[in-house]
Amino acid sequence: MTKSDHPSVTGLLGLAVRAGQVKGGTEAVKKSIHGGKSRLVILAEDASEGTKRSFRRLAGSRGVPVLECHTSLELGSCLNRAPKVVLSISDRHFASGMLKKAGPARIEETF
Repeated sequence: MTKSDHPSVTGLLGLAVRAGQVKGGTEAVKKSIHGGKSRLVILAEDASEGTKRSFRRLAGSRGVPVLECHTSLELGSCLNRAPKVVLSISDRHFASGMLKKAGPARIEETF
């Protein structure tokens, strides 16, 4: 998927970044999930299978939905940083909006 496939997801992601509701990178996301602050985990499509499996398991243990979309380069550019393979959204309104915009085929419910 490219940015143009779901522009509203990247649009909401950009707003969430400006609102300070996004954490990027493996350690920051792990801390967010463990701390109970994560409402949505976004995995890059080009993340390694081990990374995907690890974050799906961790998110699943905490009841956090996982959305797999975009490449690590695209996710990093939304943060104006280096490529990121995983992001955490901490605001429930941004998270639910992204889940709705992505559609049910892109969501992995881990509850």
